[in-house]
Amino acid sequence: MTAHAESIIGRQREVRKVLSHIRNRKSLHIYGAEGAGKTALLDWVYDNWGDTGVPLVPIYCRSSRTFRSILLYISLHFLDHFKHLESVDKFKRVNEIRYGTDLKKLSIRALKKMIFTYISQDNFCILLDHLDHVTPKINSFLTILYERALVISASRQSWEVDDYTFWGNLAYCLYLTPKLRVEQLSRRDTLLQMKHITGDAFETSTDLLDEIYRITRGNPRLTANIIAKALMPKYRVDGCINLKLIMLDLAIEDVPWE
Repeated sequence: MTAHAESIIGRQREVRKVLSHIRNRKSLHIYGAEGAGKTALLDWVYDNWGDTGVPLVPIYCRSSRTFRSILLYISLHFLDHFKHLESVDKFKRVNEIRYGTDLKKLSIRALKKMIFTYISQDNFCILLDHLDHVTPKINSFLTILYERALVISASRQSWEVDDYTFWGNLAYCLYLTPKLRVEQLSRRDTLLQMKHITGDAFETSTDLLDEIYRITRGNPRLTANIIAKALMPKYRVDGCINLKLIMLDLAIEDVPWE
């Protein structure tokens, strides 16, 4: 049984496309609105890597908050894979790397150079999520990475030529990377998602579904957040779910408190 089957409800087409690109060793950029399911799609692919049927070593950077954190994450995987690394500094001195603490002492320049040296020594697939946080800083690194390894990336930005907010910020080769847009779920798939989450906890009425779908417009993350609260007794009054209170609490939780 595949792991986290609930994360691909309504995503069979997207799963097939990602698997096809991996099997054909073709990089792919996944994009879509926040909460639409890009991360869930990457999670499923990584957790079910055996389904790809390819002899590739996956390295999945789930959190891409800083460029340096991405470089360290990849380098740590290389250290675990090769057991021993070497870094050459600007004076052409060779530094032996045996522990994670050794990697943390390296500069961004040294980390990049080392990654490009070792990435061609085996078959790797690099999965990068949440690239909005590190673009455009990561662009020059991505340009070379796409040439040397299979890369599956994800962000809210489409990286299309008509994405004017990024015009001039991406190398042309990244604009040419094949794209996969993750759309919001249909009403039918939203119902399937809700039923999967709730099970037999309560009866999902048509009116309730319609109201939740109207609010979420098929956004899987928001739907899951609403249902998670709907299962709590405090949001049920006389057998009915108080959606207004749920949305109010979700809005309060979303406020970035200092």
